[in-house]
Amino acid sequence: MPESGLHTAVAASESWLEVIDSDSPVLLITPHGGRAEPRTRSIPNAKVNDLHTADITRGLAARLGASALINVAMDRNRLDCNRLSQLIERAPWLLEMIADRLGAIVKRHGRVTVLLIHGWNIIEPRLDFGLGLRHSGGELRPPGSACVSASDDFINGPLAGLADRLHDHGIKPTYGMRYPGGGLQNLLQAFTARHRQSSNAPLRSISETAASGVVDAAQLELSVSIRMPGELRTRCEDAIAQVFSANGAGSHTPRAPLVVNRAPRPPVVRSELGAAATAAAPGRVGIEFYDPAAHIGAMASFDVGGVGMGARIMMLFDRHRAALFTAEGRPTRSSGAVTHGPLSLRREGESIVLAFRGPAVIVPDAAAYLSIERALASGRLDGDTEVNARFEIDRAGGEFDFDRILSSPGAAQDRASSSASFGRISGRVCIDGAARTVNGFARAGMSFTGLGPQKFTARRMIWSCFEDKDAPRALEARSVESGDGPPGRSARILGPRGWTACELGDLTIDTPSVEQPPRRISASLTRPDGPSCELEGSVECFIPLSRPGPEQSRIYTSLGFASFRAGAHRGTGMFEYSRLG
Repeated sequence: MPESGLHTAVAASESWLEVIDSDSPVLLITPHGGRAEPRTRSIPNAKVNDLHTADITRGLAARLGASALINVAMDRNRLDCNRLSQLIERAPWLLEMIADRLGAIVKRHGRVTVLLIHGWNIIEPRLDFGLGLRHSGGELRPPGSACVSASDDFINGPLAGLADRLHDHGIKPTYGMRYPGGGLQNLLQAFTARHRQSSNAPLRSISETAASGVVDAAQLELSVSIRMPGELRTRCEDAIAQVFSANGAGSHTPRAPLVVNRAPRPPVVRSELGAAATAAAPGRVGIEFYDPAAHIGAMASFDVGGVGMGARIMMLFDRHRAALFTAEGRPTRSSGAVTHGPLSLRREGESIVLAFRGPAVIVPDAAAYLSIERALASGRLDGDTEVNARFEIDRAGGEFDFDRILSSPGAAQDRASSSASFGRISGRVCIDGAARTVNGFARAGMSFTGLGPQKFTARRMIWSCFEDKDAPRALEARSVESGDGPPGRSARILGPRGWTACELGDLTIDTPSVEQPPRRISASLTRPDGPSCELEGSVECFIPLSRPGPEQSRIYTSLGFASFRAGAHRGTGMFEYSRLG
């Protein structure tokens, strides 16, 4: 390491690692700044690389005059630089580089601040601090056997100051909400006393240095909207640079001190959690709509029960494009409303209003979402996406109590007649700077798109609304295959006198491949009194998704909006085809 005060970049021992050496007391590390290799596509549950973190770290190193070790190219699915066991086995020289720099910085300055720059793949503006701590009962405590990676003075000084600055910039700071950094093999834990007895000499050296009380380390998990180029990223980088610059670290007093309890939380016996807590699927409430004239569709939903924690809105528009916002954490529920950050769904008399104004990632080709990393790499941030749409509840469907669905989603799900309402929606959408009027059909209530608690090998679902006077007002059909017998099928048609359960003779959604839209959508529904309804659909827009399934499998989903025909009648709605792969 150079002894001069010059900020100098030197050649790394591996081409994928960029090394910056300086005489600052700050060391920056980027474990997941690479990109997925072609071979990664064949891995069933590949991990997503932390896009943009290499550029962010390089920029912060320049502003802070800090040393940095930046993974600029290594796919984490080949070598995970945040996993100590993989570093010991396949890149021990990287631990040696960290140990050498840690020792040299402490020798020169007496202390060292280590910041590990990571990515969190939600879109809501958030930064999660990993310290081997998580909020519990009004204080910060280590989860499991985690060791704390920083002093109380650091947590209540620079880090709390950063949290306040982020909050002022519209970025939510949290402590270990998603990634506390407490796992034994997490690189952050190297900067604690946890590995003092390690047989690996560099790791042992790092841990011994940390045990002497001269290391403050934190894992910074940056959400997508504060990593993609734009105003939010600039605000985040400015806040970090202001706090950790040579004259800024100790200049901010936090609003209130955080209580750090370093005693590990007592283990919770699984049986004490109760069967409902361990097995319940999310109670997901939402709305879906499509305007066939404007070619705009949207799906918004909130997790209001079970183990789910989050909210999201996805819009499909211009045939192939997609806009997405996601948030994590418990939504806020009140009488007739549910809110998560900039996204809300609320009842106003006989209407339900969907509102959103905030950042969304716009992807030019929705088919890229088969790989989240590929989609995010092709996307860009629209910081001011807006939706304001009013859904008129159609009482022809009988009982539909939106407030009750919000408070007891499980009870509503058990009663199909009250779980959803269909009708017209109108409003305004602004995407990518272009304002558009929407006037289409919608379905509100229990979310159509949630995976739910069912175990299946294949699942096909459709809903459609019709405007013709003599047509059904709406219909739904589902076919679920479990591999243990004939498919479970259900269907219903909404007429002037309410819902009628039907026999589902067939529901076909054929896709030539997971990346292509269905080439055929059809269904045959028979009413108890004899008349049948033959339905044909044509895809208007779709998105393919790939999600983790049971036992290391993948669930491939083709999801989108379609125009439907039932004889001479024309309608609009949604389809989903999910299957294990």
